[in-house]
Amino acid sequence: MKNRFNMTGVLFLHILRRDWLKLLIWAVALSLFAGGFASAIYEMYGKDPTGLIAMYETLKNPAMIAMLGPTSASAETYTVGAMYAHEMILFTALVFGIVSIMHVISRTRKEEDDGITELIRSFQVGRLANTTAIVIEMFLLHLVIIALSTGLLQVQNVPGMNFSSNLLYSTSLGIQGFLWAMIALIFVQLAAGAGSARGLSFLTLGFFYILRMATDMNALGASWFNPLGWSYLVSVYVNDSWLPIVIAFVASIVFIALAYILEQARNLGAGYLPERSGHAHAKERLLSLPGLVLQTQKIFIIGWLFALFICGAMYGSIFGDMDDFVSENEIMKQMFLHNSDYTIQEQFMSVLFVVLSLLSTIFIVGSLMRLVNEEKKGRWDQLYATKLTRAKFYWYHVIMASILGVIGQFSAIFGLYLAQRSVMNTPLSLWEITRAGIVWIPAIFFFIGILAILIGWLPRFTVIIWAYLVFAFFTSYFGQMMDIPEFATNLDVFSYIPRIPIEEWKWGTIIIIKLIALLMMIVGFIGYKKRDLVNE
Repeated sequence: MKNRFNMTGVLFLHILRRDWLKLLIWAVALSLFAGGFASAIYEMYGKDPTGLIAMYETLKNPAMIAMLGPTSASAETYTVGAMYAHEMILFTALVFGIVSIMHVISRTRKEEDDGITELIRSFQVGRLANTTAIVIEMFLLHLVIIALSTGLLQVQNVPGMNFSSNLLYSTSLGIQGFLWAMIALIFVQLAAGAGSARGLSFLTLGFFYILRMATDMNALGASWFNPLGWSYLVSVYVNDSWLPIVIAFVASIVFIALAYILEQARNLGAGYLPERSGHAHAKERLLSLPGLVLQTQKIFIIGWLFALFICGAMYGSIFGDMDDFVSENEIMKQMFLHNSDYTIQEQFMSVLFVVLSLLSTIFIVGSLMRLVNEEKKGRWDQLYATKLTRAKFYWYHVIMASILGVIGQFSAIFGLYLAQRSVMNTPLSLWEITRAGIVWIPAIFFFIGILAILIGWLPRFTVIIWAYLVFAFFTSYFGQMMDIPEFATNLDVFSYIPRIPIEEWKWGTIIIIKLIALLMMIVGFIGYKKRDLVNE
């Protein structure tokens, strides 16, 4: 058994030397994201009790619970800390989970697929040494994040946010990052490759996020069986329960043990999930570039379209409860029903499409990113050597991403329409929901344009698009609650999109965004046509 962990320490030090800068950036960025806004929240709401009560009533709405999770606080115990945790903890846990999944799979299964693991194991390295080194790395990373985040919350000296609660808040997020890293390790063993492991991990994360929407509103006790639920069930700044932390840590240990069992019985480069047998002869459509690209992205596309439909349906399913909620709440009437021309459903729909449109953007960015990712891996080399031109490669991927963006948005629209139609006495028409959804398509195209420029001129820095996407989400979603400066809001393309039906349709703005997106696609093509090929 000892030989299976041989050279773990050497591998850990090697990984640390290789990853230290990236880990440092992640630790600082995630800590700032988790704990950097407490003082701003206090300045806006902490000095005015009526503001806190208004936010409490706002976040009790079913739509907000579906997005942010519930709170165990009452109107009397809803402090600045309780509000901060309510707004931030679930969303931040998702970010921690995504980062952990990406890093673990990159440093385990991807290296195995690339042949690096086989080279390492040719030395006197134990079968479980690399996995153990990654486990240690992730554990120490999240310890550092917990310490940094707790310290950051302490130095802001927000009344009501004491050290023990700050530590619990940070620990809840840190253990979420470590937990999802260990869940990813399970899929590393089960899947046939890094891409499948990544897809299964994100699918599981998304599944539990959607599942908790239903349990949080209808059966909160069931959320105790949801890994994401353990983030907000700590009731930080209210009751301060450490039980979910203990449960998450024990679950992480169990997942590590299971990953070890699976890995030591698995052949290098293989997975437990059966691979579908291919055809003896390639289908005729694979002889064309469109057919080849669609075939390689088929599972990715189908999975995302289904996910967008389900997300739309989950949000639509809460529309039936909104009228009762608002009718019994005077503060909500004052905040959201100040214009009798619009129902509460219409006003929330304009907010929900911010989230759904950002999800569609993630979908098409992931699709278009394949153009440069496959190039870096050398998989396009043989095709580049044929009569296929750079123009065909580029424009096919860009046009396909644009079409998928439209289809993805309509998938969310149909999900929302069908769900609200089944729960409302007077449902919104398909046209009303479609108008509210399609207005965001130009912003989705804008992201395609930015990524096109990066692919054409800065192919090694395409990851920048994800930073801008996170910025856009944060600005659009938390902008009003956190009073983000106007100059920062102006950098977010989503801020220029009218919230239909609450706002008027701005044809001039929509056309300008489309033209800018098209111009960026053309500029990206010029760079792509001239530049050299890149590889990892």
